[in-house]
Amino acid sequence: MKLLTPGRIVLAIFTTVYMVGAVIYFSARGNAEFLGYIGAVAVLLLTVALTLKWIDLPDWLLWLLSFQMLLHILGGGVQINGDILYNYVVYPIENPADLTFLKFDQVVHMFGSVVAALLVYSFLKRKSDFMALGLFLLTVLAASGIGAMNEIIEFVAKITIPDTDVGGYYNTAVDLVVNFVGASFGAALALQFWKK
Repeated sequence: MKLLTPGRIVLAIFTTVYMVGAVIYFSARGNAEFLGYIGAVAVLLLTVALTLKWIDLPDWLLWLLSFQMLLHILGGGVQINGDILYNYVVYPIENPADLTFLKFDQVVHMFGSVVAALLVYSFLKRKSDFMALGLFLLTVLAASGIGAMNEIIEFVAKITIPDTDVGGYYNTAVDLVVNFVGASFGAALALQFWKK
């Protein structure tokens, strides 16, 4: 297993460039919320990078993970109609609770949970004797847990940094549901992909 392939070097350069660019951008704007978030993202990416020595993850999955982090950074940094991209309504969906669906934020959460499920499953399938249903359930729960950790980071930002744009109770509840849907879809996708 070769740790540094040409494709992984390109991925590392791509990820480093947008992370450094984001640090410069959010520092210039005095956005402590997203600087903290970038710190959390950097820890996650470094953790995954350190596991590559022992567990060979497919390059396409590493690209998906990097792209997910880029979407988060764009969500907080790009402005559309005077508001951050996170709040942009991609496709309005009517619902009895009058909640705003489908925002860019929710799309990013769902995509992130799909990626988390693929990542979790790629670890579990190597080290587990569980049948397909057990792997599916563990993957959904673990990926949903990763999404919940993201909500904890948002909560910490909300209570420690003034004027954050994280949202309130409904935002958190909707994010948890969207994370679960993405985790379930990602786990089903993983079962089909790695069955072949």
